[in-house]
Amino acid sequence: MTSTTTIQNDIDSKTKDTNDDDISNLTESFATLMPQQLIDKYETRFYNCQQSDLYKPSGMVIPKLPMYHPYHPFRNIIGDDDILQVPLAVILPNTDLVPQPLLKLIANTNTNNKIIPYFIVQTLPYKPDTQVICRYQYALFPNATSEMSGYESIWAQSFIYKDKNEEIMKQIEPTQIKIYESNKNQDISPTILCGNSMKIDTVNNLIGKGIWSLVLGSNSGTLNEEEEDGMFNEISHAFVGYTYFLKDDDAYTQFLSLMKDKKTLNDVLECIIPEFIMDT
Repeated sequence: MTSTTTIQNDIDSKTKDTNDDDISNLTESFATLMPQQLIDKYETRFYNCQQSDLYKPSGMVIPKLPMYHPYHPFRNIIGDDDILQVPLAVILPNTDLVPQPLLKLIANTNTNNKIIPYFIVQTLPYKPDTQVICRYQYALFPNATSEMSGYESIWAQSFIYKDKNEEIMKQIEPTQIKIYESNKNQDISPTILCGNSMKIDTVNNLIGKGIWSLVLGSNSGTLNEEEEDGMFNEISHAFVGYTYFLKDDDAYTQFLSLMKDKKTLNDVLECIIPEFIMDT
C-alpha cells in the first residue's frame, strides 16, 4: 500500500512552483496581487492567477481556472442585472488542503506538467432548475483572446468529489471541448465555448455547497485502459481544487464582509479558505 508520505512527496514534485520559500514577498503589496477590477458594487480578487479574456466584453470576470455555470451564462438569471461573480480565486502554493482520495488520483497522473491547486468562490445567479455544466475552457485555453480566428479543441475529463467524502460524486467522461471565433455575438464574447454535455447538477443542488475537482486536459484523448480510473495517457493540463457556490445575495454580502479586512495572500490562506474547507 502506498504511504501518505510517498503520495505527498510525489505530489510536491508536480505542484506548481509559487516561490514557497518566501510567500511573504507575495504579500508585500496588495495591489500587485489582485487586479484593480470592480463590477458595480462587486469586488473581485485573484491571487496568483489571471483573468480570462473569454466573456470579458460582457463584463464577466472569470479566472483562468476550471469553472461551473450554465451553457448560456446570461440566460435563466434570477434578476435582470444579475451576472456570475467570482469574488475570490486563488492558485494555492501547495496541495496541503487537498483530500487524500484526490491526492491518490493525482499520484497516478501521467503528466510532466505542474499540477495547479486552486480555490474559488463563485455565485450561481440562476433559476433553481438550471443545469450547470463544467466550463473548463477558461483553464484549458488560457491564451484565448478576442483576436483569435478559427477554433481550438482539447479533450477534458474530471473527477468530482462532494466535500471530503471518499466516494467520487461524479466522473465526467472524456469530452472534446472547443472554443471558436464568433461572428454573431461580439458584444457578449469574442469566442464561443462549445460543448454542452459535461453536466454536473442543477443550481438548486449546488448552491451553498462546495466540490473538489480534479480536472485534466489532453491533446490526444486516448485513455490508459490498464488503470481502473481510465485517465488520459497523455495529460497536458492538470488542475485540482475546491469550488464553493455562494447560496444567495445575503451570502455574497457576508463573504465580501469577511474579505474586507483580510487582504493579503496569507490572510486568505490562513483565515478565509480554511473556514470553507474545514467545515466540509
